[in-house]
Amino acid sequence: MEKANKKKVGDIITNLSLPILLVILMVFFSIMSDKFFTPLNLTNILVQNVHVAVCSTAVMIIMISGGCDLSIGYQMSVAAVLVTKMLSLYNTPVPLAILCGVALCSLLGAFNGLMALKLKSHTMMVTLATMAIFQGISYLISGSKTFHNLPKSFMYIGQGKLFGVIPLNIIIMIVIVVIAAFIMQKTSIGRRVYAAGDNPEAGRLAGLNVARIKVLSFTVAGVLVGISAILLASRSGSADSSTGTGIEFTGITACVLSGVALKGGEGTLWKVVVAVFVLGVLANGMQLINLGTYPQYIAKGVIMLVSLYLSNRNSAA
Repeated sequence: MEKANKKKVGDIITNLSLPILLVILMVFFSIMSDKFFTPLNLTNILVQNVHVAVCSTAVMIIMISGGCDLSIGYQMSVAAVLVTKMLSLYNTPVPLAILCGVALCSLLGAFNGLMALKLKSHTMMVTLATMAIFQGISYLISGSKTFHNLPKSFMYIGQGKLFGVIPLNIIIMIVIVVIAAFIMQKTSIGRRVYAAGDNPEAGRLAGLNVARIKVLSFTVAGVLVGISAILLASRSGSADSSTGTGIEFTGITACVLSGVALKGGEGTLWKVVVAVFVLGVLANGMQLINLGTYPQYIAKGVIMLVSLYLSNRNSAA
């Protein structure tokens, strides 16, 4: 009985480790800088990481299905330059431009899944190749130009506030995360994604079309990546072919930090979102205490290594 209670306490501590880490970081940076714990700065942390949280949701879905997508950053880049070019040069209606961007990302995601299936190769290698392809497509669309002069209705998505108080993009992020969490945890579709990632062979024997599930996971992730690109472009008010690049590594770091299994079949979305804001608080706090960008890279790398160590240790246990 005592051993069972200890295990229960240990599980609770493990589940709350990320929120505890987030609180510790916030307290630390509040002590180190009087500019950290202010309404303006805390709102900035939330707003600046909205697109990262949505993108990390996409990364989590792919990882749970047993895959890995290194091309997500350039998928975002392609969508961002396409949408902003349509809006700034061709005066395309905002809903149509957004639909085109999200649809294109879903096609790129599906292409990744299909290529991995047809080539019978690991998704990491396939998406390493498609990352270069998408990079080229992005620069062909943009012509190495930056697109400004976006409509106010588009900018409102990333900069507007409901009732003049609540940033609209935060509301969009919450809605997307809640829907994704519900689908992954409470529906048969979500359970099939977990099953396909956890043990593909057992899934096949149980009658699951594992290949279709993996392609579907990449496609849905593409939709989320497209939405993430819209959120980023509308917040920054411009886009070029560097928009979104490298975000896949932040997403992977957040997923690994939150306990998403590298082999697939394990992970919880709320932990991923908390991990995103742990990284966001770390970056913001280090900037405020004048540690700059490069030490942030080191800190993220160290966090990733520690997360991998803890993940492997838990798997061995």
